Amino acid sequence: MSEGEVLRILRGCGLTETEAKVYLALIKGRGDAKEISARSKVPYSKIHTVLTSLQEKSLITASSDRPTIYSAKSVGEGLGEYKIQMQKEIEEAFKRAEQVLTAIQGEPEKSDIWIIKSGNEILSKAYQMLRTARRGVKLALPVLPEWLSDEILPVLTRLRAQQVEVNMLVTKNVSKETIQKLSGLSTVRSRDKMFGGGIIVDDAEVMLFIGGSEGVMGTAIWASHPGLVQLASTYFDFLWAGSEAP
Repeated sequence: MSEGEVLRILRGCGLTETEAKVYLALIKGRGDAKEISARSKVPYSKIHTVLTSLQEKSLITASSDRPTIYSAKSVGEGLGEYKIQMQKEIEEAFKRAEQVLTAIQGEPEKSDIWIIKSGNEILSKAYQMLRTARRGVKLALPVLPEWLSDEILPVLTRLRAQQVEVNMLVTKNVSKETIQKLSGLSTVRSRDKMFGGGIIVDDAEVMLFIGGSEGVMGTAIWASHPGLVQLASTYFDFLWAGSEAP
């Protein structure tokens, strides 16, 4: 089996691309941070963050030596402990989702949930939301055409001037040039895939993007319902934790 196939399997288990590379390098043999960085081809500037994450996932151990020597646990032990940890996190996420959705289902329909089908209206509402931001913005953009990235720059500039925290999640098919422009005005992370996207402003309102294609807006759902906003924010935080700095 090729290394690429092994990495794909590890990503399917919830590891990021860099975590998978470092874990595979440690499966092949122990080493200090510098050695593991060289073998995994993960930049040394990122290696300690990745190693810490793998320790938290119970996949590897670290010695008390100087320099610290990192080792993978036996496959059965490491993956077994990680699987239990993942199961607990998934159960907690589903339990929370059930509580939130049950509460929503049991409430009478309110006027604070809109369905928006026009691309221009979606953009207009998105900019309106961003203009009202005072504390924080969470953006998940599964597609980011050049025209949209150019239009959003002035908005991000204003938010930065107002010291509004902006976290932006994109997919890895976004160009390096675009990411460089956005990184100067927000914190940007990327992941392999996203199914849908959205905007969350001040944890008070959310707009979810549904459907659409490259450069074209599909349908969106806007809501200020506390349950939906909290559910969207929790899901964004989950995706953010599993993403990487570009």
